[in-house]
Amino acid sequence: MSYLYLLLSAGCSLLLVHLMKAGESRDQRMLNTFAVNYLVAALVAFSIGGLPSLEANLELLTNPGFLFVVATGSIFIVNFLVYSKSIHLNGIGISVTAMRLSLLVPVLVSVLLYRESVTAATVLGLILVFVALGLLIPRKRTIRFKKIDAAWLLIVIFLLTGLADASLKVYEEDFSLQFNELTFMGMVFSVAFLVGLILMFVQKGPALKKGEVVTGVLIGIPNLYSTVFLIYALHQIDGAIAYPVVNILNVAGGTLLGFWIWDDTVTKLQWWGIAAALAAILLLI
Repeated sequence: MSYLYLLLSAGCSLLLVHLMKAGESRDQRMLNTFAVNYLVAALVAFSIGGLPSLEANLELLTNPGFLFVVATGSIFIVNFLVYSKSIHLNGIGISVTAMRLSLLVPVLVSVLLYRESVTAATVLGLILVFVALGLLIPRKRTIRFKKIDAAWLLIVIFLLTGLADASLKVYEEDFSLQFNELTFMGMVFSVAFLVGLILMFVQKGPALKKGEVVTGVLIGIPNLYSTVFLIYALHQIDGAIAYPVVNILNVAGGTLLGFWIWDDTVTKLQWWGIAAALAAILLLI
């Protein structure tokens, strides 16, 4: 059953990527789209998982869990903004691969903080992560996001996604008895929505457009369940197995999605980088 959860998590993630690419292609303001997405995801999560009790809320406010939820929610929406822009500029396959190589971070958390086992193959896999990242970074310097080379978006995605995924392992180990999966994700998504709302007030132009609302609603459900299914899998198998499996599914699926549907351009070195990424993930299983 755990591997079915991982397959469902990957499927939701790929649907999410497709909708992001569609939104960027229509020049939608993705900040607005993601704010709507997180509102929808939070409402669905609370409606199914239930609102946290008053006692749980008071306990959360008086312990490190409060900062943990705030930090996780903030990372989620900032990561999505960077990820969406990278999908648009660097392509789906390369961006998904860079994002999924971030498994290095949660695997290290699983091993170092929670004493999960590590083998020689795991060490080799970790080394291959850096090799793959080096091959994936575009050699051309003509694609830019504002004044920043778009290639740097891949590094930022790698770091932020790693932190976001590691937070799920921390929840599973330290907070799962306090909140169920959906209630926890509802709190995280609520924080992400509030951060997005604050940023929306800062930007210029109309608050929301119809297309942004529609795309945000469509993104909300797969966004929620890509995470929930991963947490379900973490209940049954070690993070050192769950993260590599779901990531290899995303890398393979994202590469095919970008290449066949969105006509992404991938250089020969980047194909080698994707191959190295797949090898790294296999070694980390």
